[in-house]
Amino acid sequence: MTAPTEPRILAEVGGLAVAERGPLILVVDRGTGPLATVAFVLGILALVPGGFGAVTLALSANDGAAVPWWVASIFLVVGIVFAGAAFAVISRIRGAKTKPLSGYRPVAIFDRAQRVFVDADGVVVAPLDHVRFERRTQLTSSSPMLVAMTPGGAFTLKRGNPFNGGLGNLQDVLTAAVFGGARSG
Repeated sequence: MTAPTEPRILAEVGGLAVAERGPLILVVDRGTGPLATVAFVLGILALVPGGFGAVTLALSANDGAAVPWWVASIFLVVGIVFAGAAFAVISRIRGAKTKPLSGYRPVAIFDRAQRVFVDADGVVVAPLDHVRFERRTQLTSSSPMLVAMTPGGAFTLKRGNPFNGGLGNLQDVLTAAVFGGARSG
């Protein structure tokens, strides 16, 4: 038995990849959204105390700071530690993006040959003729989410994240890949 071929990536934004393998359109989430948020927070935590420590340390070297040099040094070290943690998280994100798509479980599969939309568990959700892709507002985020609308309701494909690129043009790419062109919602 031969291993399945690696799918061809059609588009990738924010850790969500739309890929094609024969008649299948695969939607794969690399799971980098939470990591991007953590990297952003760690970056802010590095910048604020690290920047304060660097500025006050420079001022204390010229006798211009009201903060003792050792306090400024502690702030600088804390900032450096958070910066190191941010770089470690960014390295994990880069590692996830270099891992082959076949190493991830698809969130959704659109089988153009069988004309069905299948979820991650292999359960048929809806015939392709009854599926359309939309952006929906999330209550807890400024970024929209990408959903597949079916007669049974909305099936979330990806929750957008402002820290890792949002959704880009994935709605248009999915529509073109699954239906061969623009399809109005």
